[in-house]
Amino acid sequence: MAVKIAPTLTQINNILMLHYKDFLATLLLGFALANSAHALATAQKQAVLIKKDDLAVLKESAQQWQQTKPQLERLLKLESELQRTVDKLKQLNAQPTNHLAVVNTNALFAVQVGAYKNKAVLEAAIKQFQSASNKLEVNTEQVQIDQHTFYRLKLGAFKTKEAANDACKSLINNNTCFVTYYVKTPQS
Repeated sequence: MAVKIAPTLTQINNILMLHYKDFLATLLLGFALANSAHALATAQKQAVLIKKDDLAVLKESAQQWQQTKPQLERLLKLESELQRTVDKLKQLNAQPTNHLAVVNTNALFAVQVGAYKNKAVLEAAIKQFQSASNKLEVNTEQVQIDQHTFYRLKLGAFKTKEAANDACKSLINNNTCFVTYYVKTPQS
């Protein structure tokens, strides 16, 4: 059975930043070409003596600008969409969480203790773990698997797999669990 792993916010931000750097390089090239086209337009408005070779270079620059203009417009639209996405991700990341205790930003692993199709059942399970005076951080992750939404309940935020395994062993009394990757997901 294939399991989809949701990318972390850090991975999404890294991908967006790579695309953003490519966009900026293209944008700078576009501005350089626009400057060349502007120089050509200015030269055409004023009577200036120009060498035939220089005129050919300016015409070629203007032609290149005209060819790249639609792509630059598309990139500007993409930048706007990416900026909205980044703003939305920042907003989601900044939202207060209901179930998270102190968040360990260096965490790599967590212990998954359940996966539920019903959010109400998830909330009940969260309350059960919290009432058991459990000191572990409670975290949920929403995933789509074969067009079904599942809510994963994870406990803890561990730097090492061994620490997560130890926590899982201490929880096994009435629960089954396994070590998985830690994903800081805002709670709703």
